[in-house]
Amino acid sequence: MFSRIIEKGSFTLDSGVKSSYNYDYSAVSDTMNRAYCQLLKYKLDQWQNQHGMFDIVVGIETEGIRIGYQLAEMMELPFTVIPHKRTDFEQLVKPSWGADPHFLIVDDIVTTGHSMIRAIDFLEIEEKEETVTFGSMIRRNPSNLDYSAVKGDRSKEEMHIKDRRFDAIDKRLVSLFNEPE
Repeated sequence: MFSRIIEKGSFTLDSGVKSSYNYDYSAVSDTMNRAYCQLLKYKLDQWQNQHGMFDIVVGIETEGIRIGYQLAEMMELPFTVIPHKRTDFEQLVKPSWGADPHFLIVDDIVTTGHSMIRAIDFLEIEEKEETVTFGSMIRRNPSNLDYSAVKGDRSKEEMHIKDRRFDAIDKRLVSLFNEPE
C-alpha cells in the first residue's frame, strides 16, 4: 500500500531525521484520497465503538486538511484546521467546542508525533483517552529512520524526547498503513 507515492533518495524531515525514502501524499489523486479515507473511516468506526464517538475532526496542514475534511464530510462532523507553523496559530480563531468534545486529529503521515502534540497544545485539549484520537494514513516506523543528524542540535533533539505524550499518541493512533521494520 502507498508504494506509488514512495520516493527514494536522501531526505531530511522537518524534525531533522534523515531517511532514504519519503512519502508524497500530495501525489494521491482526489479519488484515491476519498477511497483511502473510506478505508481509514472503517478503522475509525471500529475505534469509536470501543472509545466513544468523535465530535470534531481537526486536519493538520497540509495533507491532513485534505484527509480531515474528507473524513469530516463522511462522518458528518464539524471540521477545523491546524497550521504547521506555530506563528500561524495566532491568526486562527479557535471555535467554541462545547463541553468535553472528542477530537479526531488527522495528518497524512505520523513519524515522531510532534505535529500531533503541537495540535493538542494549540487546541488546549486535556489529554485523556476520551478526548483525543489521532488518525493518519501512514505510521512511519522510527527504527527505519536515521536520528544521527538530530544529535547535538538542541532544537531538533527536543522534538524526539520520549515522554508520556508520545506514548499516548502511540496508544490512540489509528493508521491505515503501519510501516514494517
